[in-house]
Amino acid sequence: MSLVLHKMISLLNEHADPIMDSQTYNDLIHGRSNIGSQSEVQSFEDVPIDVAKAKWEYLQTTDGQTLFRKFQFINFQTLFFFIAESLKLQERVNHHCVMLIDELEVQVKIQTKSLKEVTELDLELSEKLNDIYEDTQYFHSVNSR
Repeated sequence: MSLVLHKMISLLNEHADPIMDSQTYNDLIHGRSNIGSQSEVQSFEDVPIDVAKAKWEYLQTTDGQTLFRKFQFINFQTLFFFIAESLKLQERVNHHCVMLIDELEVQVKIQTKSLKEVTELDLELSEKLNDIYEDTQYFHSVNSR
């Protein structure tokens, strides 16, 4: 495990939410969790969540066209998971966005800076961020049962 990831997990454990203990979270991020196993969930239709559809807005600013969305989180752990996974994704695809964290809200702006407009790469990144956000909602719904 990298030193940075270890520090991030330590920080998470310091601010742990009682909904998910640190061992469960550690197992979850390392793929050792039984969340979603056949004994708990028979199919995705059985999962009691209602994730809002993507709410990305096109904004025209002095810096050009930008995609914008606010993500709301119910606790620190879901926010932390979203940020960590988003940063890993951005590094992997070598395309970065602006993220502003304010308590349990993350505001995201995506734009191809060299063109000052929204491109296909920006749209793909926004969809992947939606997927990560949906994962946070699933984790919470399973742990709140």
